[in-house]
Amino acid sequence: MEKPVLYYWAPCATCSVAVNYAQEHGIELDLRDVEQEQPYAELTALGGNADNIPFLYIDGELIEGNDAVIAKLSELAS
Repeated sequence: MEKPVLYYWAPCATCSVAVNYAQEHGIELDLRDVEQEQPYAELTALGGNADNIPFLYIDGELIEGNDAVIAKLSELAS
């Protein structure tokens, strides 16, 4: 399985919760900061709105919002 992609913004406190959760549970993420042009373009091409980060892209599914992202990460941690 490819690493799940987390679209986030580095200074975002909400995003850091998801990043820290993944690190604490040994889940490797492909972190893509939407402040950069290419990750921003990727996220919008997938139908995401960078104003609503974080987003997790896994198995062809785009998951929006911190609670939903944490829920999905908790499934991976099990």
